[in-house]
Amino acid sequence: MKKLISALLLSASLVLPAQVARAEKHPTNACGCYGEADSCTCEKTAKCGCPGECEPKGCEVERQKQLQKEIDAETKRAKEEEKAHAKPKEQTKAEEDDSDKGAKKPAVRPMNAKDKKQFLKLLEAYLAEHPEANNKMLSEVRSEL
Repeated sequence: MKKLISALLLSASLVLPAQVARAEKHPTNACGCYGEADSCTCEKTAKCGCPGECEPKGCEVERQKQLQKEIDAETKRAKEEEKAHAKPKEQTKAEEDDSDKGAKKPAVRPMNAKDKKQFLKLLEAYLAEHPEANNKMLSEVRSEL
Protein backbone atom coordinates (compact mmCIF):
# COMPACT_ATOMS: atom_id res chain seq x y z
CA MET A 1 0.00 0.00 0.00
CA LYS A 2 2.85 2.34 0.89
CA LYS A 3 4.49 1.51 -2.42
CA LEU A 4 1.30 2.42 -4.26
CA ILE A 5 0.97 5.75 -2.47
CA SER A 6 4.60 6.59 -3.03
CA ALA A 7 4.28 5.62 -6.72
CA LEU A 8 1.25 7.89 -7.10
CA LEU A 9 3.01 10.76 -5.38
CA LEU A 10 6.05 10.26 -7.56
CA SER A 11 4.01 10.21 -10.77
CA ALA A 12 2.02 13.25 -9.64
CA SER A 13 5.22 15.10 -8.83
CA LEU A 14 6.51 14.31 -12.32
CA VAL A 15 3.29 15.15 -14.19
CA LEU A 16 2.36 18.39 -12.44
CA PRO A 17 5.67 20.14 -13.03
CA ALA A 18 5.57 19.04 -16.66
CA GLN A 19 2.11 20.62 -17.08
CA VAL A 20 3.23 23.78 -15.30
CA ALA A 21 6.34 23.93 -17.45
CA ARG A 22 4.24 23.44 -20.60
CA ALA A 23 1.87 26.24 -19.54
CA GLU A 24 4.80 28.52 -18.79
CA LYS A 25 6.49 27.55 -22.03
CA HIS A 26 3.41 28.21 -24.18
CA PRO A 27 1.20 31.09 -23.06
CA THR A 28 -2.39 30.51 -24.18
CA ASN A 29 -4.57 33.03 -25.95
CA ALA A 30 -8.09 34.06 -24.87
CA CYS A 31 -9.49 30.89 -26.43
CA GLY A 32 -7.23 28.61 -24.38
CA CYS A 33 -4.92 27.57 -27.21
CA TYR A 34 -1.28 28.09 -28.06
CA GLY A 35 0.94 27.55 -31.04
CA GLU A 36 0.93 28.76 -34.61
CA ALA A 37 -2.04 28.64 -36.94
CA ASP A 38 -0.51 25.59 -38.66
CA SER A 39 0.06 23.61 -35.46
CA CYS A 40 -2.39 24.53 -32.76
CA THR A 41 -2.68 22.91 -29.34
CA CYS A 42 -5.73 23.65 -27.21
CA GLU A 43 -6.74 22.88 -23.67
CA LYS A 44 -9.82 20.75 -23.07
CA THR A 45 -11.72 23.84 -21.91
CA ALA A 46 -10.76 25.87 -25.00
CA LYS A 47 -13.54 27.83 -26.72
CA CYS A 48 -14.02 29.54 -30.05
CA GLY A 49 -13.72 33.28 -30.36
CA CYS A 50 -10.23 34.02 -31.65
CA PRO A 51 -10.52 34.26 -35.44
CA GLY A 52 -7.17 34.42 -37.16
CA GLU A 53 -5.44 32.99 -34.09
CA CYS A 54 -4.97 29.51 -32.77
CA GLU A 55 -8.46 28.03 -32.04
CA PRO A 56 -10.01 24.63 -31.35
CA LYS A 57 -10.89 22.54 -34.38
CA GLY A 58 -14.30 23.26 -35.87
CA CYS A 59 -14.49 26.95 -34.95
CA GLU A 60 -14.09 28.10 -38.54
CA VAL A 61 -16.83 25.67 -39.64
CA GLU A 62 -19.13 27.04 -36.92
CA ARG A 63 -18.45 30.60 -38.08
CA GLN A 64 -19.22 29.64 -41.68
CA LYS A 65 -22.49 28.00 -40.61
CA GLN A 66 -23.47 31.09 -38.59
CA LEU A 67 -22.63 33.37 -41.50
CA GLN A 68 -24.71 31.21 -43.85
CA LYS A 69 -27.66 31.37 -41.41
CA GLU A 70 -27.41 35.16 -41.32
CA ILE A 71 -27.24 35.34 -45.11
CA ASP A 72 -30.29 33.07 -45.42
CA ALA A 73 -32.22 35.17 -42.89
CA GLU A 74 -31.38 38.41 -44.72
CA THR A 75 -32.32 36.85 -48.06
CA LYS A 76 -35.64 35.68 -46.66
CA ARG A 77 -36.34 39.12 -45.16
CA ALA A 78 -35.50 40.83 -48.47
CA LYS A 79 -37.82 38.47 -50.39
CA GLU A 80 -40.65 39.16 -47.93
CA GLU A 81 -40.14 42.91 -48.29
CA GLU A 82 -40.08 42.60 -52.06
CA LYS A 83 -43.25 40.53 -51.94
CA ALA A 84 -44.92 43.11 -49.69
CA HIS A 85 -43.93 45.92 -52.07
CA ALA A 86 -45.12 43.91 -55.08
CA LYS A 87 -48.70 43.60 -53.76
CA PRO A 88 -49.46 47.35 -53.85
CA LYS A 89 -48.06 47.48 -57.37
CA GLU A 90 -50.49 44.73 -58.42
CA GLN A 91 -53.32 46.68 -56.84
CA THR A 92 -52.16 49.80 -58.68
CA LYS A 93 -52.19 47.87 -61.95
CA ALA A 94 -55.77 46.81 -61.24
CA GLU A 95 -56.71 50.43 -60.58
CA GLU A 96 -55.04 51.48 -63.85
CA ASP A 97 -57.08 48.85 -65.68
CA ASP A 98 -60.22 50.31 -64.09
CA SER A 99 -59.17 53.80 -65.16
CA ASP A 100 -58.90 52.57 -68.74
CA LYS A 101 -62.49 51.34 -68.54
CA GLY A 102 -63.91 54.44 -66.92
CA ALA A 103 -63.47 56.99 -64.19
CA LYS A 104 -61.12 56.18 -61.37
CA LYS A 105 -62.87 55.30 -58.13
CA PRO A 106 -62.18 57.81 -55.37
CA ALA A 107 -60.90 56.59 -52.04
CA VAL A 108 -63.84 56.20 -49.67
CA ARG A 109 -63.34 57.28 -46.11
CA PRO A 110 -65.86 57.96 -43.39
CA MET A 111 -66.93 61.58 -43.12
CA ASN A 112 -66.77 63.34 -39.81
CA ALA A 113 -69.41 65.85 -38.70
CA LYS A 114 -67.45 68.85 -40.01
CA ASP A 115 -67.08 67.27 -43.47
CA LYS A 116 -70.79 66.37 -43.59
CA LYS A 117 -71.76 69.93 -42.73
CA GLN A 118 -69.48 71.35 -45.41
CA PHE A 119 -70.80 68.84 -47.98
CA LEU A 120 -74.38 69.82 -47.18
CA LYS A 121 -73.56 73.52 -47.65
CA LEU A 122 -71.88 72.82 -51.01
CA LEU A 123 -74.82 70.70 -52.13
CA GLU A 124 -77.30 73.42 -51.19
CA ALA A 125 -75.19 76.03 -53.02
CA TYR A 126 -75.10 73.85 -56.14
CA LEU A 127 -78.86 73.26 -56.07
CA ALA A 128 -79.46 76.99 -55.64
CA GLU A 129 -77.51 77.67 -58.84
CA HIS A 130 -78.99 74.68 -60.69
CA PRO A 131 -82.65 74.25 -59.70
CA GLU A 132 -83.22 71.70 -62.48
CA ALA A 133 -80.87 69.30 -60.64
CA ASN A 134 -83.20 69.27 -57.62
CA ASN A 135 -85.19 66.28 -58.95
CA LYS A 136 -82.19 64.31 -60.21
CA MET A 137 -80.34 61.52 -58.49
CA LEU A 138 -76.93 62.36 -57.06
CA SER A 139 -75.28 59.88 -59.45
CA GLU A 140 -76.83 61.74 -62.42
CA VAL A 141 -75.57 65.08 -61.14
CA ARG A 142 -72.13 63.60 -60.57
CA SER A 143 -71.99 62.23 -64.13
CA GLU A 144 -72.91 65.66 -65.50
CA LEU A 145 -70.08 67.31 -63.59
